[in-house]
Amino acid sequence: MLQHQGYLSDRIGKKAIIVTCCLIGIAGSVTSGTAHSIYQIIGGNILTGLANAGCIVSIAANQEIIPNRFRPYAMGFNQTVASCIAIMGTFIAAAFVKNNTGGSGGWRWAYFFNACFYGLSAVAVFLAYHPPRTLLRQENSLKRLLVDTDFLGFGIFTASLAALIIGLTWGGTTYAWNSARIIAILTVGCIGLVLFGLYEWRFTTSGLLDHRMFGNANFPILLFVCAIDGMLLLGVNVIYAQEIADLFTTDSIRIAVILCPYLITSSLGCLPAGILMGKTKSYRTLLVGALVWTSLWLGLMALLDANKMKTSFAFSALFGIGTAVTTVIPIVALTLSVPSFLLGTAGTLSISCRALGGLIGITIFTAIFNNRLSSLAVPQFATILSVHGNHTPPSALLGALMSGAPHALDSFHLDSDLSALVEAAYVQSRHASWKFVWVALSVLVAFNAAVCCFLKPVRSMMSEHVESVLERRTMDEKGAFEAQG
Repeated sequence: MLQHQGYLSDRIGKKAIIVTCCLIGIAGSVTSGTAHSIYQIIGGNILTGLANAGCIVSIAANQEIIPNRFRPYAMGFNQTVASCIAIMGTFIAAAFVKNNTGGSGGWRWAYFFNACFYGLSAVAVFLAYHPPRTLLRQENSLKRLLVDTDFLGFGIFTASLAALIIGLTWGGTTYAWNSARIIAILTVGCIGLVLFGLYEWRFTTSGLLDHRMFGNANFPILLFVCAIDGMLLLGVNVIYAQEIADLFTTDSIRIAVILCPYLITSSLGCLPAGILMGKTKSYRTLLVGALVWTSLWLGLMALLDANKMKTSFAFSALFGIGTAVTTVIPIVALTLSVPSFLLGTAGTLSISCRALGGLIGITIFTAIFNNRLSSLAVPQFATILSVHGNHTPPSALLGALMSGAPHALDSFHLDSDLSALVEAAYVQSRHASWKFVWVALSVLVAFNAAVCCFLKPVRSMMSEHVESVLERRTMDEKGAFEAQG
């Protein structure tokens, strides 16, 4: 959906896309906030998901209204503001959750607060964002938009990705990894992605992966970099919060406080990263160094235990510095590596890859955690049950505890001492299982650093060209791109 919004933004204007999607976001947030069933919440979240896809176009809008050489500065400032608001949102959401006691409905205000932000964004963009329409954008009709939209590619890609996500989510938990069901689902997903690649390569030139964006080798490399970076950013946001709840506290406000060192350094480092790229007109060394740095501190996060809260502050703050660079630099480099008239398509595709990478990463990291938890907890449960002469299946105890239900072990009629031993073994196993997730993250980021070594310079593209200016040009699209170089 992100890529489709980017495609439309390059042809009918980014202002229309952003304002429309903000209005959709308001509708989705209000729907979820006033929901009285899980289905209404799902429906509202679907609408806000569509809205977020369109609002991401603002990144491309930010990049097209300034000279190319100032794009790193703009992106750094943009991400700093967005990250600071995200920190504020984290605390506000935590406060709503903490005050959701006695059925007070505090969680509803998280959605209403979101609706307010969508409304303010819509008004701000409508009143303040007035870039001239480019010549290329004026030449497109609604009929051509419908004909050119790659519905087939979008369908194949979405279905294939869904199959992979379902297979990775179910594998090792709901079904065994070697079960016919899981093997079939993962096989279908992989074959679908191969077919998608062949279709985009051989049967269309302007589909989801517009061939004109591959004129520079940086584009496919940076898409991969963004995908791995999504695994890092979204993976850390999810798994670190869960680990904090396991190791240190379940209080939502305190969890937000413990997350702060990472969130603050990740936010405040965005602008310096953009300035450094803008000043030097170089980015590869900076990006590789940041990824190696991040990989080191992610690996050290595996050393955390319940007695090392202060250590977690230091380690998370240090790897947050690296994530600031990876948040800004790859997207700027990617938009400078493609024809400027495809800026929206390329920019939103990079964010799409980051989001998809995050989704896949969270699924993989959850699978690693759950499988490691099972391999550690089940043998301990078996030993404890055997010593006490109890024949309850260990896997059943694990399933009950993983459900998170209050008094999960009551249905097994264990005596208090045995129940306490099982719960203690479960907690110990959870603490140990997080270590393997951090190691997996560290290895992925180190691999990303190696991939970045093959990136090419974009110095020649950091010119005075401004894409939003209505220029007198008779050259075709390819010629326009070459003229910029």
